Amino acid sequence: MLGYVAQQVQQSSVVNPSTQEDRNARLLYLNTAMVGVATGGIAAFLPVFLARLGASPALMGWLNSAPSLLLVFLLIPGAVIAERHADQVAVRVRYARILRSAYLVCALAPFVVPAAYLPVALLVIWTLTVVPEAVAQPSWTAVLANAVSPRRRATVNSVRWALLAVVSAAASAFFGWLLDYVAFPYNYQAVFFLSWAFSWADPYFFSFIRIPPIAVARAEVAADFSRRRSLWRRFRDHMRPVLGCRPFWVFLAATLPYRLALNLPSPLFSLFWVNELEAPDTLIGLRGTVGHGVLVAGYLVWGRLANRIGHRAVLMGSAGILALYPVATALSPSAAWLLPAAAIWGFAVAGVDIGLFDLMLAACPGERQPLFAAVWTMAARAAMFVGPLIGAALSEATSLGTALLVGGVAQGVTILFFLVLPRDV
Repeated sequence: MLGYVAQQVQQSSVVNPSTQEDRNARLLYLNTAMVGVATGGIAAFLPVFLARLGASPALMGWLNSAPSLLLVFLLIPGAVIAERHADQVAVRVRYARILRSAYLVCALAPFVVPAAYLPVALLVIWTLTVVPEAVAQPSWTAVLANAVSPRRRATVNSVRWALLAVVSAAASAFFGWLLDYVAFPYNYQAVFFLSWAFSWADPYFFSFIRIPPIAVARAEVAADFSRRRSLWRRFRDHMRPVLGCRPFWVFLAATLPYRLALNLPSPLFSLFWVNELEAPDTLIGLRGTVGHGVLVAGYLVWGRLANRIGHRAVLMGSAGILALYPVATALSPSAAWLLPAAAIWGFAVAGVDIGLFDLMLAACPGERQPLFAAVWTMAARAAMFVGPLIGAALSEATSLGTALLVGGVAQGVTILFFLVLPRDV
């Protein structure tokens, strides 16, 4: 049996790629694995670090909202920069390296910034990461759309997301253990440094992906912005493909209220874990491990169901289950109950990822993909800006637990807007 398994692995397209598409898929897997370390590291524990530094709910709200607000204004210029280059891989690699460097800055900040100003300094550093992200994100979407064929895209994405969940789970468990065995604040600095070291390999692997150049889009954008016209007319002409795409606007209108409700409780979880449940870092890390571990199974289950019942049904069902996550967290009598709550999150968020992503791709035409990706991300980031601020204000007016309960109810109500989406892609 072991010999048979070893033979199948050796003959698989991941270990022994025979085409450029196979090589692209393998590079996407490696790239995703490196991102998973940072997801289970600095992305998961920076809010916890701020909570242990005594950050207020308002500052925690801005940690989620400030990057989103800045990105709303930068995504269209970022898409313009991306579309002026034929090599989208090179564009994404260049700006991803700048983005990952911010992790190293976060690791070094406690050495040079006084403790009283450290939460604000980390907030500013984290917010500025969206400047390179504004260019890297549209380019990444364009590369993903062309690196593998449509018939393989769903499979590759499922493997990518599952791999991201596995690596994030392992990283979260390791970093949670590390935090309890190294003195504060050097423990968090070690997490941030390791996140930077591994995520630096992300653009390295990504740089070997090969896709056709987007010379046509490059020429159109260059001509569009070289004519002597007002800034408003140039912007309007550049946005005309988006403005005239009705399926894309239906998708945005149906999903934006849900994104707003989804992000409402996001800054409150870390505060609730630390201040209300007094959860140790080891348990917080284990919570991430459970959530990302169940996420792998969730991708397999929801991926199979999408082909049977349609992507809209998958999106509505998984979003309904995900609404239970903030409710279960708010009702947790002790820190140990964070583990089953994390399992709810992991299982449900997989279906939300699959449903939203595939329905978004179905709503976007094949041309001008960086532009459509920028507008799609801009709408999501607008919700990520407003939602956390509402949640922070609500928690200060009531309590952390009440705000989490309101967030769960709001998610359940906004699912109804999905009924206007197509049943399948």
